[in-house]
Parts: sequence; structure tokens; C-alpha cells
Amino acid sequence: MVRWKPTFATLCAAILLIQFASGCALCRKGRWRDPQMVAPCPEANPKSQYPFGIWCNPCDVSTTQSTDTDALASTQVAPNFIQLCAFEEEIDAPEAYEDVSTNLGEAVVGRPLKRMSNMPNLLDHGGERIETPTARTIEPEAMGTEVIGEPLNLGPEFFQSELGEGEVLYMPDLPGMVEQSIPESESAEIQLRQAESYYAMAVDADKQLDESAMNMYLDAAIAAYRYMQTVPPQPKTTKGTERAWQVYHSSIARLMFIADKAGYIDKQCGIKLPVNGGYKIVEFEYVNFQRTADDFDRWHVVGDYQSKYLLTKHRSPGLGVPMVCIRERKKADKWFPEEVPFSVTGILRPEAEMNLYDATVEAHSPEGTHIEQVVAKLELYDPRTSGDVEFHCRQVPLAKDTTAPYAYLLSETRDESKLKAMHPYQDMTNRGLFILEPHRKGKIPVIFVHGLLSAPYTWAGIANEIDGNPDLAARYEVWAFHYPTGAPFLETAAVLREQFDQIIREMDPSGFDRDLRNVVLVGHSMGGLVAKLQAADSGNTLWEHAAFQPLNTLDAPPKMQEYLRRQFYFTHSPHVGRVVFIGTPHQGTTHLSAKTGHVSATLVHEDPCLKDAHRQLIEDNPAAFRKEFRHRVPISLDLISPKSMLLTGIYRLPIQPDIPSHTILGNGWWTPHDGQSDSIVPVSSARLPGVQTEIMVNSLHTHLNRNAGTVCEVLRILRVHGTRPAFASQVGPIR
Repeated sequence: MVRWKPTFATLCAAILLIQFASGCALCRKGRWRDPQMVAPCPEANPKSQYPFGIWCNPCDVSTTQSTDTDALASTQVAPNFIQLCAFEEEIDAPEAYEDVSTNLGEAVVGRPLKRMSNMPNLLDHGGERIETPTARTIEPEAMGTEVIGEPLNLGPEFFQSELGEGEVLYMPDLPGMVEQSIPESESAEIQLRQAESYYAMAVDADKQLDESAMNMYLDAAIAAYRYMQTVPPQPKTTKGTERAWQVYHSSIARLMFIADKAGYIDKQCGIKLPVNGGYKIVEFEYVNFQRTADDFDRWHVVGDYQSKYLLTKHRSPGLGVPMVCIRERKKADKWFPEEVPFSVTGILRPEAEMNLYDATVEAHSPEGTHIEQVVAKLELYDPRTSGDVEFHCRQVPLAKDTTAPYAYLLSETRDESKLKAMHPYQDMTNRGLFILEPHRKGKIPVIFVHGLLSAPYTWAGIANEIDGNPDLAARYEVWAFHYPTGAPFLETAAVLREQFDQIIREMDPSGFDRDLRNVVLVGHSMGGLVAKLQAADSGNTLWEHAAFQPLNTLDAPPKMQEYLRRQFYFTHSPHVGRVVFIGTPHQGTTHLSAKTGHVSATLVHEDPCLKDAHRQLIEDNPAAFRKEFRHRVPISLDLISPKSMLLTGIYRLPIQPDIPSHTILGNGWWTPHDGQSDSIVPVSSARLPGVQTEIMVNSLHTHLNRNAGTVCEVLRILRVHGTRPAFASQVGPIR
């Protein structure tokens, strides 16, 4: 018995077969990494006396040795005691009590201090004991007694009053809080040391999965920002400024990451960090955004990324932290895909006057209420429409990264299974025409149509260059059309035509937005044929290449006649202003590709209802149709053959004379049978008479729409088109 021995050739064949079946499902189109955190400074001193609020006095409540009010009244000055800081263990004070009354005939003393569960013990970080501030002596004639600490302005009757449902008590109106401005004596160096201390404690708490790290990251970012705001402008970036920026960026990155994962982000309000029975709020402010707050569903701070589909990285340094936000599809959405990433730049600015928590006092509030304090504001800018921003009484550049959304999209994209393409009606998610952002008046849509066995992600390179160019980004917006390869080809073109008209009418029902009637269609491979059918009138040409007798003479039910009429008889879309063909097989593909396509077409699973209706149509009209249509309703894979009669009919359709067209073809391959080609489409087939321009790029077919030469030509065409007004034949409202 001869045993089968695996060879290198059989192993390679098995790998290719698995890739064909799975579509390299484990291979993403890009790499995305979260930002790398800067290491804490080894010299950072974590025993800061300001554990959470930068200017919070940690010991505003005093303790006394006796609760005898008579003895207290006879004492002119309270003795000094050594007590632990606010976040340390409970102090053994003899029967200390608290009283929130403002009756000056009573003594107001402190209470035992307790460590909060969500606050770190600073003794574990080398914390120091802090002396209690000496009490002030108040004249008995005026006051009647001595008050240790600051007198409170609110009595218990304030807290006994009825509050409306959901009413919130804000910080300035509650006891146990002090309003302190930033001491002018604090130097920039102290600010930086405080930022380092907060950051070191935050990293330590982060490693222990302690959510209190969010508060310390926030304080580190605020201290770093104030350092950069305090230091005078320098001609060159100093070591301290660079370090402050690193701490600022890393702190915001981890703050956003933890808050997003832990669910502390409220899109309408901001980041709500729980502390001392209340909330510290980082308020969101959306600047220059066409989007609403409801679009900001998930957050990612930009780190390192890479993708072969991206030619350049459009990023620029400046103030702020570049981020990528993800918009998830809503129930009411009709034209958005499942996820849309978009670029954001965040600048965290502390409030000028912050009323911070007294860390030694638990806030008292009526049941059902809580305390909210806005400590900072996170300004969210659209980097594509925002210019310089104000910082320290001067204008500085805004940090931008418009490539990051496409890098994130590619990192989450995997190849679709080739076998999945054989089942075109199995999954219709994200099929059809979709947009990436709400339409803004003054922008021209550019619709990208992909080719066979492909998807819209192949256009990420060109879309990235459009967004990275300020002039083009201000003039164009990216749309895309996704269709199943195994669906009937003319039905795919009809779906685009109908959805195209529907979305334009929904966006501009009055019909006076000229830019929506100046749309640019860019098609790669078979997508170019789909685009051509939007810019041409069919007449009887297509039907004559599919049947021998008129449509109205067929023995067919009205529903089938309407189905055929919708596909074979149409007029050009009034919204198309220009068409660009990239590697389009106007007269079919190469000999080898045609054979491969013929074999693949036999594996496509047709819609059972359509298959039965087509069989009945052929049985009722045996001599009415040509051979290509008698077999089945032609799909995209059928049209790549040079012998296709329907492809010949499409080639003979003239594009409307007032719609300019352009051709980009590849010549990176040569065979004796087909001559020069891009390995799929021969040069002779990619050429189309009547186009305005034609360029040849040394590239293969699958790389043609992301080749640098192709991208440059498309950008040149868009610059020319952006200065061209809507054609005269469409002046006036849409009818």
C-alpha cells in the first residue's frame, strides 16, 4: 500500500484553497494600536497633599479633644493637633461630633475622618501627616462662642425644604466645600511636579484596576495644562513643556479609555466621575461639527497605525489630542452603515474658578439628589473644518489626524469569504448606497463603486487623500455603493439609480441644491459599468441584445414585465455631473479571467423566487430570448466574458454629451494572447471612445484604484470639477 506524502506543492494548494473559502478572515486590512503611555517620572513624589482636587484644602474640618461646649467657650485658641490627611485612616478623636447649624451660640467642631473606599491611602505612597489649621478666635461679644473652622452659611432648614423630582444641588450652595482660586505664588515648576505626582499615582491605581485612577488622570491633565499655560512662550519647545505635553496626552488617553469602558461617558453632558457621593464632570463642547452629540458612541485615542491601502498619513502637530469616534447605526438610520469612524481633536481645559470638594467632609444632600461640579471642559473639534485655537492669549495650531478614521476602519475590516459572494441574497447588511456624514450644503458627493469580489474599503486611500486636502475636504463628501457580486447586474444598476434619486430628494426636497446635481461617480472594474448605466439612456439597445421580440409582446405576468422594464429601460440620472472609469472591462476581461469567471458563475446560488419566475418566462416564450438570457438573468460574473451580448450592448450605449468622463487604465501585465493589460482587463478593453482624458498607470488590476498615479489623477479631476458649476440643462428645481 502506497502512503500519500504531503509535498510543498500540495501544502501551497491547500493554503490557497482555504484562503479562497475563508477570504483570509483572520487577515485585517490594517493595524491599529492604542497610544503608548509615557512612563511616570522616577523622581515624581506621589505624596501630594492634593489627592484629587488640585487646589483642594485637605483639612478644612478640625478635631478637638473635648465635646464640652463650656470648656470650649472658655478657650480662646484651639490647640494644634496632628491628624491624618483626608484619605487616610480614621482618627481617634474623643467623641467628636459635627454640627451644621449656623447658630453662633453653638460650637461647630469637626468629626472623625474616614477613608473613602474609592480613594487611595496616601500613607501607602509615602504620605505625610498634616497639621490641623489653627482655629480662629471670635469675639464673644459679637459671636457668643468660638467657631473652629469657617462658619457655614446654610442651616438645616435649607436641607429640610422640599425639592422637585430630579432636582440637583450644585457645589457652590452646599456646605463642606471651599472656593479657592489658584494661588499666584505657585510656580510653573510646582505645577509640573504636581502633574507628575498625580500621574504616578494614577498609573499605580490603573495597574490595580482601581477606577479612582480616572480622577487622578484628570488632575494630572489639568496640572499639565496649567503648567503649559503658565510658562512664558519659548522659541523652541523646552524639556519641561515636552514632558507636560506627554503627561497631558497620556492622561487624557487613559481617562477616555477607562471612562468609555466603564460607562461614565454621557454624550449629552460629558464624563461623570463619581467622588464623595457626587460627580466631578468634564463637560463636552462640540465645536464646528455637523454631527450631533448622539453620533459620539465610542471613543479611541489615536496611537500607532499602518495599512497598505493608505498612501500618506495626514497628521499635524498642535494643541489637543487626536481621537477617533465611532458612530453606530441607529434604528431610524437609512443611509448610514453599521459603523462610521470620524476624526475628533479634544482639548481639555480646566475651569477658571473651580469649587472643589472638601475631601474631609461627606456631602449631605436630601434623598434623591446628588452633587455635580464641572471641573473641566473637553472641547471637541472637527479637525477638517477647524483652524487655529486660542491658548494662553495667542492663536496656536490645532492637532489634526484625518487619516486615523480610515486606519481604524481598515483595522476592523476583513476580507469577505469568496464562498459568501456565491450567496448574494444571504446577507444584505450594509448593501446599497450609504453616506459617511450628514450632507452639508456646498459639498459635492463623490460616489465610489467597487468591483467584483470587493468592498468599499478599497477606496480608503482616495477618500483619505480627499479628507487630507483642505480644499477638497471643503468641497466634497464621500459616499459609497456596496453591491453583491452574485446579484443580477442590471438589477444592481437599477438599485443604485433608484436609491440615488431617493436620497437626493430626501436631502433636498426643494431641488435648489445645485451641488447635489453635480455628483461625481468613480467606478473600479465592474463598478465602472454600474456607473456608466447612471449616465446613459438605454433606449432599446439593451433589450435588443437580450431578446428577439418587444417586451410588450411577451407572454408574461405584469409583475415580470415590470421587473424587466425596470432593468432594461431607463434614462440617465439627472444628478450625475462626471464619471471616472478605473480599469473598467468595457469589452470583457482577459482570456484566463473570463474562463475563471465562467466557472465561478456556475457556483452562484440564485434567488429561488427569481429562478422559478425566470424558468416560467422561458417556458412561455421559448424563442423570445437570446442564449445568454435563456440560461438565467445575467449576473456580474457573466458580463466579464468578451462574448457577452449584454456587455456589447452596454458598450454601445453613449454617455450623455454634457457629462464629462475619464479613463484610468493599467498596463502592468503582458500576455501573448491579450497583449498589455493589468492582468485582468486588457488595455484595449479598458479604453472607451469619447472620454475627455485617458491615462495609463503601471499597475495590476487589484492595486489600480489605490495606486499613487490613480489617486493623483482622481484628485486632479476633482479639483477641475469643483470649479465647474452645475450644467445648464439642470438649472431650476428638480422635477
